[in-house]
Amino acid sequence: MSKPKDFKNNAYCPLAWIHSFVNQDGSYQVCCTSEEFENHIVDDEGNKIFVTSGKSVQEVMNTQFMKKTRKDMLDGKWPSFCSRCEYAEKSGGVSRREVEIKNYQEHNSELIQKTDEDGTSHSKVLSADYRLGNLCNLQCRMCNPRSTAMWIKEWNQIKPEREHFSEERMESYKNYTWIDSEHLVRDFNEKAPNLSHIHFAGGEPLIVPQMRKVLEKCIESGNAKNITITYNTNLMKLPENVINLWPHFKNIKILASIDAVGSLNDYIRYPSKWHIIDKNLKFIDQHHEEYNISECMISSTVQILNVLKLDELYEYLEQFNFIVAAPNLVNLIMPYYFQTTNLPKPLKIMAKLKLLEMAKKYENKVEPYHKYLLDNITQIINFMEGTDGFAEGNFNTFLEFQTKFDQSRGISLFDLYPSFKSFIPVEKQI
Repeated sequence: MSKPKDFKNNAYCPLAWIHSFVNQDGSYQVCCTSEEFENHIVDDEGNKIFVTSGKSVQEVMNTQFMKKTRKDMLDGKWPSFCSRCEYAEKSGGVSRREVEIKNYQEHNSELIQKTDEDGTSHSKVLSADYRLGNLCNLQCRMCNPRSTAMWIKEWNQIKPEREHFSEERMESYKNYTWIDSEHLVRDFNEKAPNLSHIHFAGGEPLIVPQMRKVLEKCIESGNAKNITITYNTNLMKLPENVINLWPHFKNIKILASIDAVGSLNDYIRYPSKWHIIDKNLKFIDQHHEEYNISECMISSTVQILNVLKLDELYEYLEQFNFIVAAPNLVNLIMPYYFQTTNLPKPLKIMAKLKLLEMAKKYENKVEPYHKYLLDNITQIINFMEGTDGFAEGNFNTFLEFQTKFDQSRGISLFDLYPSFKSFIPVEKQI
């Protein structure tokens, strides 16, 4: 196993050393960026490890699975579940791996030096990511019942058959009891003394009671002042009993999941209300110092539903003084029929022209530290042009799903995108 000095030119990622990710079902995984892939940490018998298993943090981090992951990274081999970062870098974008290497630049050399030849790590976990169940106030079209309980009732009724879940699996999504157990308390208490970062995502973390309890425990421990808290949130709620705790921490960073402005946002992230999100963004822009918020950035899941109108989101952000001037663009992978790869060719050309125009227009409007957000436009284009999903019929599957979702809600995709009608096969037109 080699121990390279040039971290960016191999597959090294500090998250495999210092990061603990617990997903909605209480299972340990490598990181959230590889969620769509099989990145569960397994024991030496090949079984998934859960918080409820009672294993210590060091036992989890030094399974054969994790040791091989680190060894492969240092040997320049990309683990299969790291393909999203690998693709981003090869497509000219900036991957999460590269961002984390920069975030932990003071630790990288030491982390590698404290790694044995077989991949065993002797480093402490510095960063924790908790998905505390699937309590959420939205039913986003591209989401699933594991992440929001609002999808449980309708999932098998309107989703393509290949995506249906068994009754047993669906029942499991109703019972994420581990978040109320002593196992979560034990897991957190073991990590807490060394943590410098805790991330919460959903469900919707700002409405999850257990999230607030974790903040309170940090404050009680006296270590809150050393911890940065970050959130992925739909920003429909800014509860006072949560934001009033934020000044106790080192700082707060918000990654707001917003894919569009106005009625298109409400359509994609049903049943969100744009006027509420707009109000909360303006509140953060005006009161960020009061609530110890050091950064607020928009994160947009790029898909068929918004790639043609991302320019509206960039223009909306121009009004703010504090909120980052460009969104973080992330290619949607699943559901596959939402991918931009499935757009008809004329719409791909239109989307590409708009994206290139934005990259040029905002080149001098984004702070140097955030230039990577514009660099990511290249990978959005390369991903979109990579395959022709339209020829495979995926655009039709996309339209069929939207129609089923819309019927009971009295809304229609074609009110937002009338041009999509011209790409419906004649035999399917009413």
